[in-house]
Amino acid sequence: MHHKVDVNFQDEVGQLGHSFNLMTENLRKANEKLILWGKTLEKRVEERTQELQEMQDSLVRSEKLASLGKMAAGVAHEINNPLTSILINTHLVLEKMEKNSSVRENLDLIADETSRCSEIVKGLLEFSHQNPPEKDDADVNDILNLSIDILKNHVTFQNIKIKKKLDDNLPLIPIDSNKIKQVFLNLMLNASEAMPDGGSLVIISRLSENKRYIEIEFTDTGLGIPEENINKLFDPFFTTKAGGTGLGLAVSYGIIEQHKGKIEVKSRQGLGSTFIIRLPIS
Repeated sequence: MHHKVDVNFQDEVGQLGHSFNLMTENLRKANEKLILWGKTLEKRVEERTQELQEMQDSLVRSEKLASLGKMAAGVAHEINNPLTSILINTHLVLEKMEKNSSVRENLDLIADETSRCSEIVKGLLEFSHQNPPEKDDADVNDILNLSIDILKNHVTFQNIKIKKKLDDNLPLIPIDSNKIKQVFLNLMLNASEAMPDGGSLVIISRLSENKRYIEIEFTDTGLGIPEENINKLFDPFFTTKAGGTGLGLAVSYGIIEQHKGKIEVKSRQGLGSTFIIRLPIS
């Protein structure tokens, strides 16, 4: 394709040489265009395949969450009443019992464990009753600052440095402020629990490259997440924490999905984790 004929004549042979050179040049350009088009097509097919896979995964997860939500609601209602009765009667017995009684410690344990069960039931109800968000135009940075103010004096944040990198030029977006605050608080608490010996939590807000989303990023310097657990993080009842219910991230995922947003996780064990939330501007 790159060969050229040396043309030293101005007659018919020279014209033929010029025509030959023009033909090979055009063929070369056409071939380059075909190769480029093939690469572009391959890339587009890969991107579309990935989009379809993400849509399928999201659909499967949504159907699973919906089914589990219905089951959780029924179970929670059935368990809530006897739990309340156990807790009330345990406290009544404790009030009438002498402080040095030998069974007091056992009753305290019953009260504590019943309270923990009540928290699980509360989480189940919260998971199952994901009411439609009450959206209003709000500033994501305001919600982030409020969430940080709530948790900065929390016992788990005593040895953790919070670093903010918030874009002051972000537009207001239609969101349910209370629900989004719940997601932020949950992610921040999870980050603090991943850093039992202290560390830093970097919180970033910015406009996405395509200008269609506001991105909120939480990056910790904690223990990280094993690769085999990353795809299970948002599954209900999956937890690696002692005493955890495994509902916090499932509820958070549902809230972000209600806002037509996305939540992404990047993590390497021993090197911390990053959670990225993308909320649509409109």
